[in-house]
Amino acid sequence: AELLGASFFSPAGVIDFSTAASPLPPPPAAMAALRAADVTRYPHPTARPLREAIAARHGVTPDEVVVGAGSVELVWALARAFGGAGRRVGWVAPAFGEYAQAARASGAETRAVAVDAACDLLFVARPGNPTLAVPAIDGARAALVVVDEAYQPLCDDVPPVAPNESVAVLRSLTKLFALPGLRLGYLVASRTVARAVQAALPPWNVSQPAMAAGLAALAGAVEAVRAAVARLRARLVERLAGLGVTPVAAGGSFVVVDVGDARRFADAMLARGVRVRDCASFGLPSLVRLGVRGDDDQVRLVEAWEGA
Repeated sequence: AELLGASFFSPAGVIDFSTAASPLPPPPAAMAALRAADVTRYPHPTARPLREAIAARHGVTPDEVVVGAGSVELVWALARAFGGAGRRVGWVAPAFGEYAQAARASGAETRAVAVDAACDLLFVARPGNPTLAVPAIDGARAALVVVDEAYQPLCDDVPPVAPNESVAVLRSLTKLFALPGLRLGYLVASRTVARAVQAALPPWNVSQPAMAAGLAALAGAVEAVRAAVARLRARLVERLAGLGVTPVAAGGSFVVVDVGDARRFADAMLARGVRVRDCASFGLPSLVRLGVRGDDDQVRLVEAWEGA
């Protein structure tokens, strides 16, 4: 369901506020690196060079890092490794639909649960998508808690979670650096968990261009990206206030607004050349999610809103 809001579904000329990747241009160094990558050679089968760079950033060993073609590939690998018949996989709702899809595909018993539910594998997004909720995981009783921090680096006030023997952390490089088409994410976990997840992945799952771009992007200044996104987010909130609209939540690279009938509103906005993310598939039929975008696009959003 989340994929229905993806930008590749937007007709030509439509401004896409449905995606919540960073609105900034990708780092020039990352773009140069991916273009220069040697695609005549196989990449390392487990993306070892990138794993080493990520490990250095997080103060762990490369054996505690797994890299995937987007964090969603790692969600599915986690479900294969720790789900399956006879096991229980849960997620804190509302949540990214791929948690449930991956868990069901594994054959596990699946359901939305509270943080303290007893299960074999629990997915918890911090911050939540689309609510931006930041659930505490101290009382979690799952054998393995996977904290999805896809949007955490873009948030001002959401502290990161430290991985341990029963807690693994997912990150997305493509949201942070505006490279969603590249597909690049990673997991930081104990050696035991990381080994099991790596075994659930095929070799060479991360291409040479993706690995090269990831290495270059990691050298960038995350703080500068976060600050620039915060400035654009503040201007979006101000423009919404001019329409008499107060967001239900605002943080990182998106804001959430109650519009009454989200599907009707999203259709009306699309007819005016702006795509917004209808949150009905999250079980929130009155909410829309607006990705933070640049000033010119925000002006177009306001113009379309006034006519919707």
